[in-house]
Amino acid sequence: MESDKKDENVACLACGDGLPRQHNGVKCSQGHDMCTGCAKTYVANILSEPENKIPAKCSLCAVELNSIQLEMQMEPEQLEMYLMYKAMKIVDPKIDKVMSCPFCKYFEVWTIDNSANFFYCRKEDCQKGSCSVCFKEFKVPKGMAVTEDELEEMKSEGGMMSHYKCYEHKDIKKAWEDALEKGTKRCCPECKVGGVKDDACTHMTCDNCNTVWCYLCGKKEANCDKSDPNGNIYRHNDDWNTNSKRCPMYLTQIGQIDERWSTANDEEAKAFFHKLLTYKSLRRFLKKYRSKAFKNLCKVFPSVANHGFDLDEVKNMDLAIIKR
Repeated sequence: MESDKKDENVACLACGDGLPRQHNGVKCSQGHDMCTGCAKTYVANILSEPENKIPAKCSLCAVELNSIQLEMQMEPEQLEMYLMYKAMKIVDPKIDKVMSCPFCKYFEVWTIDNSANFFYCRKEDCQKGSCSVCFKEFKVPKGMAVTEDELEEMKSEGGMMSHYKCYEHKDIKKAWEDALEKGTKRCCPECKVGGVKDDACTHMTCDNCNTVWCYLCGKKEANCDKSDPNGNIYRHNDDWNTNSKRCPMYLTQIGQIDERWSTANDEEAKAFFHKLLTYKSLRRFLKKYRSKAFKNLCKVFPSVANHGFDLDEVKNMDLAIIKR
């Protein structure tokens, strides 16, 4: 006798755990399931970059997920952000980013042409002012008529007016932060959504657009050099140790011909790879901006001054990914 399909279990696409067919997680229209725990993690992931990850898509087939099922996994504050972002994106396609109060859960959606220097929290029990560049707090005047004491406070070190320096340096600060970020992750060559590989092979499948690509060279499967031009990404791994256009399947293989790389530990190999990416990115930054501009940036932002990098090493280290 054939079993009733309603009683069969399905597997979560993320953790692999068994689920009843009628579960409280998320199911895409192609039948891929996600348990509630993994769905909540996925929600946090898409809300970390709503400008890139909304509308949310199945990580296996890239079909847009059921919005109602997704919303059921959200906490009230997450749902508020999600719905506001979706609504405002429909009304104004120029939406650029979500700005949050550094001191509470209040947020606003800003457009590309928003040039605001200050962020004012409108939550009744917070109402703090903060710099939109360095995110530090300053005291907000209580009324339209500013008192002498409030004016002195605004002019003081750390007061509202002192943050105009932040705004003057916001472009170079953004360039510095972008340079650091480029070294900490790899972006899908198709949709540009970033991420970091696990301890498996260098073959990647984008959770957002389903593109297959190589983590080491950053090229999508169709653009990878392969021993068989019509073959899949595995043909990109053939003869990698002698062909500079090819990449190994595992980062730990590189140590077989390049002693700088770990052969025993994927995490160590991955850390070294991202160090090379970071140094390459920082070297481009330092070539673009004069030393005086960078010194001024360090004076305005202690977080930049305390970067912890050996800049001589950044400028002089051999940054070849693989020494063949």
